[in-house]
Amino acid sequence: METWRGSVLVLLLLSLSLGILAHGESGGRKHGYHSYSRSCPQAERIIRDTLSKHAGWDRTIPAGVLRLHFHDCFVDGCDGSILLDSTPTDGTKVEKLSLPNFMSARGFEVIEEAKQRLEAACPGVVSCADTLAIAARDSTVMLGGKYYQVPTGRYDGRVSSQERGNTLPSPFGDASALIQNFKERGLSVQDLVVLSGGHTLGTAGCATFSNRLDNFTKTGKPDPTINPRYLSHLRRQCPAPGSPNRVELDKGSEFVFDNSYHKNLARRNGVLMSDQVLNEDSRTSHYVKNLAHKQHDFLSQFAASMVKMGYIGWKNKHNGEIRRVCSMVNTH
Repeated sequence: METWRGSVLVLLLLSLSLGILAHGESGGRKHGYHSYSRSCPQAERIIRDTLSKHAGWDRTIPAGVLRLHFHDCFVDGCDGSILLDSTPTDGTKVEKLSLPNFMSARGFEVIEEAKQRLEAACPGVVSCADTLAIAARDSTVMLGGKYYQVPTGRYDGRVSSQERGNTLPSPFGDASALIQNFKERGLSVQDLVVLSGGHTLGTAGCATFSNRLDNFTKTGKPDPTINPRYLSHLRRQCPAPGSPNRVELDKGSEFVFDNSYHKNLARRNGVLMSDQVLNEDSRTSHYVKNLAHKQHDFLSQFAASMVKMGYIGWKNKHNGEIRRVCSMVNTH
């Protein structure tokens, strides 16, 4: 019964979104929905198979692809701009070189290969933005997440700004900054807590949280919101400033897509400050506690919030293109 209800929730949200699209306006943006069922029926299989091949070689790839999609959507919309190496307007100062992405954004080769295969099967049909959105969905599904239909029909952007890339949510952000960042993109406080659950996959470098371990806010003491036993674990993993080590974002569940992330926040075992604050702030803590106790709710709500996030900055034929190669704009 609960599975059926969750499926209905996602389908209702999708239907509502498509109803808005049919009327042509949503948040002041023109949208266009396009199913590849006829124009490229093998598209999703090609993307899934490419992702599976790379994940077989490197089991950290799904986390990288999911993060890549988040970072793409949060900078001028889900338009594949994070994939670009250069543009006519920005030169080589592109998103992938911004501080949050440089040397840490991963999964580009998966999308590039999938796009090459798509171009061979259906030239000029499937956008890089849609390829990344579908691959992100499949990254969660292959590790235990809930399947959801990805709305498709996005065009690819022609702008990619290194400066704009630096506006991504900070791992050092407090709850107010995070809530505002999501609000500016049409996402709610609940979406913030739900989508942050993507951190059930992947790792973080010591530099992104070492400020919490010893001299938090220049007090000479560690962040008081860290579980003391977990603090000892983090100190062992990051024994000195500048340590190159990485720590799993979700203790004990790095390769399983589940609600363990929210359970860890409730136990004060969050790695990043921007994660743990969700359990400490009254505007977000009740969502954390609910999701920590209800895995099915997390999986269903994550699917719904991913669909919602996928509409940010939707490009169409008037302000975008279908790139032939994901790392460069078309030269025509």
